[in-house]
Amino acid sequence: MDHYQNDLPSLMKKTAVLENDWLQRLQQGDEQALTAIMRHYYTNLYNYGARFTKDDGLIRDCIQEVFISLWQRRESVTSILSPRYYLLRAVKNKVLKSLDRNKRKADSAYLNGDEYDFFIEFSIEKFIIEKQISEEKAEALRRTLSLLSKRQQEVIYLKYYQHLDHGQIADLMHISRQSVYNLLHESIMKLRNLWKPEIVTQ
Repeated sequence: MDHYQNDLPSLMKKTAVLENDWLQRLQQGDEQALTAIMRHYYTNLYNYGARFTKDDGLIRDCIQEVFISLWQRRESVTSILSPRYYLLRAVKNKVLKSLDRNKRKADSAYLNGDEYDFFIEFSIEKFIIEKQISEEKAEALRRTLSLLSKRQQEVIYLKYYQHLDHGQIADLMHISRQSVYNLLHESIMKLRNLWKPEIVTQ
């Protein structure tokens, strides 16, 4: 297990402490707490929104609406157990509803069935840093990941990039927990068949 994976629980614990502080301050009407949450999650939220549409303006508008809603509901924010999950789900719902409302046919496949557009570009830098591999190997792994189905790409993205648990992934993807387990297993097995086993770990 690499250095990043060893540090991940500690990093997540520190983030949880910060999140709890931000939510408590937000509940008390502290606008700086809202700003801190926005700065911490904006890039993640934008990147996730971009998995469903390439409309930059639509994504930014949806994120803004989510934070406006969060501010308006600030008195009850301490009931949010995972701000990351809460915000990802809210942004996804906003984006999909906007696509449906605007009848953007090119991006609305998600609304009509299980197979839908999920645009993804795995970061070479992320592979190099987290897996401690060369740029050449990272590029090869990214090409391998692109061979996965859209659903497989999304479950990998949510599990290993957003660090969500299986229950949260199931809710976001509108599938059962067992389906999440199955989809992750299928994805990992496919990656192992296409790539070196030591790089892909569950």
